Amino acid sequence: MDLVKLTFSAAALACVAPAAARAQDQSAAFASSYAAEAKADYAEAIAPIKALYTGTYEQNLRLGWLYFLAKNYTAAAAHYQKAVEQRPYALEPKFGLIKPLNALGQVEKMLGLYTDILKVDPQNTQANYWTGVIYLNRKAYGQAARYFERVVNLYPFDYDSNISLAWAYLNLGKKAEARALYIKALLIRPGDAAATAGLKRL
Repeated sequence: MDLVKLTFSAAALACVAPAAARAQDQSAAFASSYAAEAKADYAEAIAPIKALYTGTYEQNLRLGWLYFLAKNYTAAAAHYQKAVEQRPYALEPKFGLIKPLNALGQVEKMLGLYTDILKVDPQNTQANYWTGVIYLNRKAYGQAARYFERVVNLYPFDYDSNISLAWAYLNLGKKAEARALYIKALLIRPGDAAATAGLKRL
């Protein structure tokens, strides 16, 4: 019986040892990568991750970021997309993927990601704000206003969301609401040119 226990323990150790070594190697690779990133040497930061690449979520997330910094937006998007698929409910890879998509001008895909984020976290201010911006740029003022309203309700003294909602309201003919927001924007940023110009249009 003792012999069986010893044999099992030896087998268990044989399995654990390579796993521990791999974890240690990966930890060293990430440490080396961070050090190179701090020097803005992105090729050098990518190299140790690629050398041990096995397609893990953490590796894909890291490579997505580094390729984005290196302005290789296609590679960045590919790695972030893999991370999104590996962790469908996680927000960080979706926000990461938005960055190279923005650089590539793929606004429709960005909107899809913001929509997915808001399904998981309806009050997410970043996703609400930038969804509003996309609709504002499309002159879909009613849709834009709904997203900006969420942000203003959460952050009533935030300049960007107030000025954006004011512009949406102005174009919807909601002059009293727009005026109140422009006045608030001037309180946040006295003399602000955009708020002053908006008031003149009322």
